[in-house]
This record gives sequence, structure tokens and C-alpha cells, in this order.
Amino acid sequence: MAPISIGHNVLFGPNVSLLTAGHPLDFEIRNEGLDFGLPITIKDNVWLGGNVTINPGITIGENAVIGSGTVVTKDIPANSIVVGNPGRVIRQINQADHHIWQAKKAEYLNSRFGAV
Repeated sequence: MAPISIGHNVLFGPNVSLLTAGHPLDFEIRNEGLDFGLPITIKDNVWLGGNVTINPGITIGENAVIGSGTVVTKDIPANSIVVGNPGRVIRQINQADHHIWQAKKAEYLNSRFGAV
């Protein structure tokens, strides 16, 4: 119904739904078969967990993480963690997250391959 734009390094969990179609609220017009589409844009480095649903007309900003089962009904800012139905931003991804994951990476490499 409408274009879907997916950036670089986007991860999709199982059963992700990208829904671009919309339908009139008026049943008489809807019964005549009128429908429309709104585009979806997913920017770079986004991670969509399993069973995420993205509704029509949504843009998801760079580096966002969308938790499993989330229904996205509004645009998502860059560097956000979003969960729930409807999806809501619970916090921003920040420099502390970077440091935590760098340490976890070093710990993993050290346990797997010895001092790195």
C-alpha cells in the first residue's frame, strides 16, 4: 500500500509486522473498498524484537530498540528504548550503555580467548 524504507544494520526478531494499510472509519466508505497507505521509515541500527507491530505512517529513529511485543503507534525518537502496547519510550540509550557493553564484550572475549 505504501513504501517501507529500512536503513542499514536493522535487526528483525521473529514475527515482526510492518503495516502500511489504513481503512476509513466510516463503514459505508470502507465497505466500498476504499483504503489508503502511509509509509514506514526505519532508520539505521534499529533493533525490532519479536512480535513487534509497526503501524502505518511511523518513523523509527536511528539506534532505537523496540522491545518484544511492542505496538508502535507514534514516531520513535533516535536512541530510544520503547516497550508496551501502545509503545512508549522508557529511556534513552546513552554513553553509560556504551561503557557497560564494552565491558561485557571484553569480559566475554577474555573468558573465551584469554587476555585480549
